[in-house]
Amino acid sequence: MQLDKLHTYINRFFPMDDAAWRTLSSHFSEVHYKKGEHIYSKGETANALCFITKGLIRSYKLEENGKEYTWRFHCLDPRAVHHRMLIDIMVVDYVSFTQNVPEELSFEAMTDASLVRIEKKDLEALYAQSVYWQRFGAKIAEDAYAILRERTFQLLTKSAKERVELLIKYFPLVFKFGIPTEHLASYLGMTRQSFNRIKRELGIRE
Repeated sequence: MQLDKLHTYINRFFPMDDAAWRTLSSHFSEVHYKKGEHIYSKGETANALCFITKGLIRSYKLEENGKEYTWRFHCLDPRAVHHRMLIDIMVVDYVSFTQNVPEELSFEAMTDASLVRIEKKDLEALYAQSVYWQRFGAKIAEDAYAILRERTFQLLTKSAKERVELLIKYFPLVFKFGIPTEHLASYLGMTRQSFNRIKRELGIRE
């Protein structure tokens, strides 16, 4: 069932019939993580493309002074995917994956989580087979850019209150996952104090 939901999501940006989906998913391996475990850590090189199918994962950048900056939340939530600022289903540092450089991002399971992964060598073998799979790779890159663009625009143009309202509208489950307030505030580009004040103004109770 979760793979069906993933197929539906991918169809949003790259329509794929059942035969093509069977070809792609035949290369998937399922992996599971407990809450608090890390999928990738800063300094590793990403050698697989992962898609989340269950649970919630946080990606973040860890500075040398120990401060963390939440980059994104990863969840296969059908409501949240309609607003690209909030959610991504790909669990990978895409620059590391495509350019073979050490990761700048770390990925932490905020709940028990399940993912499917396709090894880079298998994906590249598909690209070598036909133009169809090359287009699929291009669409993955386009989707990654679209998410980054939307997030950047929202941080530049929306007020702090508007950003919190987007979170409430498109990803209300975030308040039920027990995510620490500092992670949510960091993701929305504000202080914990500002985030809590806006929540009180909006009448949000966790």
